[in-house]
Amino acid sequence: MDVTVSELMELFLQSPLVTWVKTFGSFGSGNQDNLTMYMDLADGIFLNQIMLQIDPRPTNQRINKHVNNDVNLRIQNLTILVRNIKTYYQEVLQQLIVMNLPNVLMIGKDPLSGKSMEEIKKVLLLVLGCAVQCERKEEFIERIKQLDIETQAGIVGPYTGGDPQPGERV
Repeated sequence: MDVTVSELMELFLQSPLVTWVKTFGSFGSGNQDNLTMYMDLADGIFLNQIMLQIDPRPTNQRINKHVNNDVNLRIQNLTILVRNIKTYYQEVLQQLIVMNLPNVLMIGKDPLSGKSMEEIKKVLLLVLGCAVQCERKEEFIERIKQLDIETQAGIVGPYTGGDPQPGERV
């Protein structure tokens, strides 16, 4: 049975990692439809804002706040995000990311595909790894504890049971 893109998107938006991202405020609030909410993630604007809460150091990066479905602007935002994540792991956490980095070109060029959703999931996983290890980790972990038990288990699932963590000590 073939799954439609809208069904994949709906499942993705109900996933534990996206539920966690929704704890950061304006994302997913109000009457946004699934496509708008998903594109807010795929455009990288909201995730860059979360990363700035985790690591306020990179202030010279200009995030394009009005992507308007422009592939190049989306790729630029996601490239900045992944670069900031990688830098944070290396410089602050003293960890090397051992998983394949998210494919920002795939997300940028074809955001509404199952493969792109998997790549965005990698981004969310890396951001989560930063959040639960940063100076404000107690605050971010408390947000996770406020979620229902199933969602909590889904969030910590990637860190248990044999799956590699995004970062590993250098």
